[in-house]
Amino acid sequence: MLTAENTLLCIFSYNMGQTLERCILSTIKMCPGFDLAIIDDQSEDEETKAVIDRHRGSFRYCLTSEGAKEGRRHGHLYNNIQRMCELAGAQGYEYIFLIQDDMQFVRPMDEAICQQYYDLFNSDKMVLQVDPRFLRNGYEYEILEPQRAYAFPAGDPRRSYADVGIIRLSVLNSLKWEFRDSEADNKKMLSRLGCVRLFPFTPIMMHVPFPVSYRGGKKKRSLLPFYRGTYEFHELSQREKRAMDERDLHDIPYFRKFLRPKNMYLARLVYELVTDASALR
Repeated sequence: MLTAENTLLCIFSYNMGQTLERCILSTIKMCPGFDLAIIDDQSEDEETKAVIDRHRGSFRYCLTSEGAKEGRRHGHLYNNIQRMCELAGAQGYEYIFLIQDDMQFVRPMDEAICQQYYDLFNSDKMVLQVDPRFLRNGYEYEILEPQRAYAFPAGDPRRSYADVGIIRLSVLNSLKWEFRDSEADNKKMLSRLGCVRLFPFTPIMMHVPFPVSYRGGKKKRSLLPFYRGTYEFHELSQREKRAMDERDLHDIPYFRKFLRPKNMYLARLVYELVTDASALR
């Protein structure tokens, strides 16, 4: 079973400030009882440092990346993922939940959700990852009737892995796996090894709209919308959760259909006009 005892939740942090705080608070609220870790990639932003200090008591493990970044596009992200997978394994966890700092839980990771996700892992020995995000329109997804789940089409490297989601550590260990320094390389290699990533029938989290984004340690500039990093989604109401849970499997859980943006005024117009991918970066 996937439980609070055998699953470590880990937030990967870099310079997100208020967005990181929202991520931490939603994780604590929606995942009570789970051990929580954070690893920060040497943030320079004072607000981010203050957020981590303010919530330090909530973390079972609180770490900072080590060594020079040497101009890497993603900093120490993949070293940090490797490090936290090794730590989780050494501490006896069977699963690690990779959470990026621009994400928000919108419904609880309760017993029914854990059972659903465990059943997906148990459906095939090569299921490496359950990715509990809402989906983006504009992509092709395969609907998996027996598992009541979704996946990228067979042969697509994205079917194997992403930097977000719950990883079954025993699969990584059986492959003697070490993470490469880009998501694309990790997808390609893990795809060749036969690993599978599944999207569940019931997602519980998503990237917030219009976060601040960084590449190579530098903030990406954008004129619109204003107040990037302050937007979020409403938590799902009981009525909305029931509607999700009772829908047909072929009704794909696109985030725009099932999630309501919060704290948006004029930015709502931009949100409606841009693509799904642009709304989440």
